[in-house]
Amino acid sequence: MEAGVFVFMERKPIGKRLRFEIFARDGFTCRYCGRQSDTVILHIDHIHPVCQGGTNDPSNLITSCVDCNLGKAGKKIDQHVPSESSRLSMAQDLREQAQLASLAIDAAKATTQKRSMMIAFWNEQTGRELYDKTTIQTIFSYVQEYGESVVYGWIEKAAFNCPTDTRMGKYISGIRRAVKAETQDDA
Repeated sequence: MEAGVFVFMERKPIGKRLRFEIFARDGFTCRYCGRQSDTVILHIDHIHPVCQGGTNDPSNLITSCVDCNLGKAGKKIDQHVPSESSRLSMAQDLREQAQLASLAIDAAKATTQKRSMMIAFWNEQTGRELYDKTTIQTIFSYVQEYGESVVYGWIEKAAFNCPTDTRMGKYISGIRRAVKAETQDDA
């Protein structure tokens, strides 16, 4: 049969028993992407598509998630189906990516919480609920660089020495410059 020529054949249904046997053989896991039945809907895919003359022989059937099966449609994939070790490697990569994403989310939450605490401390020291967002962002970058206790000390010092909170940001930046210059002199 020529490549790209589609043969319209009557599709024979795949029985429940054969469907289950294929799922079990493939470990209830999509052989293309490695996702498992607890996270996606699984289909039975024809490696050699029915529209190109493929049959329901078990050697032509493979477990596929709904996304991979619908994406592949009536095409034949020229590459071989991933080996078990390749599939396991892909699954491990997906787990690692999910763990890294979870860690990134946790880190973002911690940063947001740390920033909120710094804003609350700033408001307490200034006696106001309003603040300049650019100043707060700059001061928060100092918190990340020097730590909360150091920068909170600077905020307290600025609140004591500055008559208005509008000058506090400049005062704190001056303290940071002095600390940075002192650190460079010591090196």
